[in-house]
Amino acid sequence: MDNNKQVIYIVALVICLGIGLTFIVPKAQTAYATYNDVKAKTLTVEDNKKQIEDLQAKKAAYEQEEKVSTKPVYQNDTATLDQMASFGVMFEDVIQSAKYNGLKLRSISYNISPGDDIVMKNISTDYNVCAIQMQLIGNYMQFRSYFQDVYNYPYLINLDKISIFPYNNDKRVLIADVTVILYSTKNEAQKAAAEAAAAAAGEGDEKVEGSGVVAQ
Repeated sequence: MDNNKQVIYIVALVICLGIGLTFIVPKAQTAYATYNDVKAKTLTVEDNKKQIEDLQAKKAAYEQEEKVSTKPVYQNDTATLDQMASFGVMFEDVIQSAKYNGLKLRSISYNISPGDDIVMKNISTDYNVCAIQMQLIGNYMQFRSYFQDVYNYPYLINLDKISIFPYNNDKRVLIADVTVILYSTKNEAQKAAAEAAAAAAGEGDEKVEGSGVVAQ
């Protein structure tokens, strides 16, 4: 009789276990599927977050680039025909910034209205242009700081050419040939003079084109 009871208990236990499994297994499968879904969505959220951060970084870089590319052109309201005077303190700022950053100025020259500059080629009647050519001596960090100052200058200037090579006796010392181009807006007197010069040049061309010997 005891054996029969044990068998009944075991059978009942197996039946209960089977019934329990029929409820537990689907729930476990659902929970596992939910876990995988949450995990996938978490990865998607992280990926989207990374994409948003990348877009924000690109947007910030673009805004900085746009800010630099749309810098105002310096304008000196002094009524003078002297182009160098039209740049005000810009000439001095470029040189003093190099010295401020610890660079040694080995040589300097400048060229008013450089013919290869894009502004001179296209809209020279509206702007004064000056190319400052310098040879500077210093280390990497000093040059980096100086170029950053030029980049952040409040008015439009162009870091046009850079050629850097190490000093023979000490490779930590760098020598650089640097060309910085300054721009300023022509004042009314300068514009009038430029227009008069252009008109005179045009009349000269017409005389040359109209010259010649008429055949008899």
